[in-house]
Amino acid sequence: MVSLKELRTNAVKILEAAGNDSPSADVDFILQTMGFSKTDIIIGDKTVNADAETQFLHSVERVKSGEPVQYVAGGCEFMSMWFAVSPATLIPRCDTEILVGRVIELCKDKDNIRIFEVGSGSGCIAISLARFLPGARVVSVDISADALQIARQNAESLGVSDRVSFMEWDIKKGFPEFLESPDVIVSNPPYIPKADVIELDKKVKDFEPLTALDGGEDGLDFYRLISELAPLKNGGIIAFEVGIGQADAVAEMLNERFVDVEITKDLSKVDRVVTAKMQGD
Repeated sequence: MVSLKELRTNAVKILEAAGNDSPSADVDFILQTMGFSKTDIIIGDKTVNADAETQFLHSVERVKSGEPVQYVAGGCEFMSMWFAVSPATLIPRCDTEILVGRVIELCKDKDNIRIFEVGSGSGCIAISLARFLPGARVVSVDISADALQIARQNAESLGVSDRVSFMEWDIKKGFPEFLESPDVIVSNPPYIPKADVIELDKKVKDFEPLTALDGGEDGLDFYRLISELAPLKNGGIIAFEVGIGQADAVAEMLNERFVDVEITKDLSKVDRVVTAKMQGD
């Protein structure tokens, strides 16, 4: 058996040599998903048996090859909840917590709201909204059956499967006919310009789903489609996460049908979320 400290030190060196940009954080993430606490990792005096060592080193090799540590671990934290992820889903990011937080802020005093999400992914947005808005009912659509399987698993494990429904749907066909005018439409759509996809970090372009990244020639295809067709009720809210440099263009689109258009910055002071209200009461 080997000590946790020795195992960690060697693993960090392996990832450093491979050019990993966050070796210590990735190693600690793997160890924590194996059941070691932050205190265990800091002290480092626990011993690791052969089976656990083999499992750990296999995970380190996958990260060394460029695979995102979240896929290796099978999940990550979002809004202080654990979400399962797979290569069928985008990895939830802290920028998207800004989107969720903004919707919660706008809806916290509303009862029995109906939310429609475009682009389920892991379900992190839909599920978080259901958890933080107890009266909300959410319908979320995605083109990927594999992603929806993960999303449903997360809804079940986080106790909101009775209020969150996931369905396979290509939003390019328009909004589903069964959808009555919702109170909120929310989306973190694909927003990378097609020509820029190939320039993305290897961890993103080689492992995360292309359909969740490619936003068309200028990255704005889905914003146009959703904002033009959104079947919101009067006074309903539309909320988008946007890419760097896209907020003004998306806000301009929304000005054509909506009022009270607002831009919210992320923690890095980048314009990250655009919200608006459908004209009417």
